[in-house]
Amino acid sequence: MSSSLFQSESLSLAEASADAGFSLVINWMERFLAAPHADLGRGGDVCPFIRRALSKDTIEFFRNTSEDETSFEEEIKRHLVDFTNGDRSDILRARIILPTGLKNADLVVDTVQRRLKSLFVEKHLMIGQFFESCNEPGLWNDSFRPLQTPVPLLAIRSMTPTDVAFLHYDPDFLESYLDKFGDRGITALEYFKLTKEARN
Repeated sequence: MSSSLFQSESLSLAEASADAGFSLVINWMERFLAAPHADLGRGGDVCPFIRRALSKDTIEFFRNTSEDETSFEEEIKRHLVDFTNGDRSDILRARIILPTGLKNADLVVDTVQRRLKSLFVEKHLMIGQFFESCNEPGLWNDSFRPLQTPVPLLAIRSMTPTDVAFLHYDPDFLESYLDKFGDRGITALEYFKLTKEARN
């Protein structure tokens, strides 16, 4: 366990695969995220990075034992620091945090993600909320629900140029995005706008 984390235990891919909760998540990643879907609204896998991340073993798994929203939020802030201090060079590096001690895990995961998103974006990181009843729509199909998972979890990863789709609507988020990607980000933003207009 990382010394900076108080309520999170790091698991290897083999350990996570043998864990009751994480095995469901890994199966979901392999069968859903790393595959095309008829309702996605574009070609390619649901997640364009997950297939390579799984093959390169760049996904970090953490079992979290926080028992209330306050302690969970504080632990996720520690994850922010811990992830930032790690290797940021590999865009495929990601971290999955699965809470096991929360009574209303879906609600807590959703609330904490929304509350902390700005802190992560400031550090050029993305934080995503996933749970069974998550109604967040897909980017290219409003009826598609890509964030619904068999168990609740939070995911952390480095920001990529394609994340303009998740950040363009907020001036502060967009500022952080353009701070990281510069001219490449401006090009990605214009392309995203043109693509959305063409689909509407």
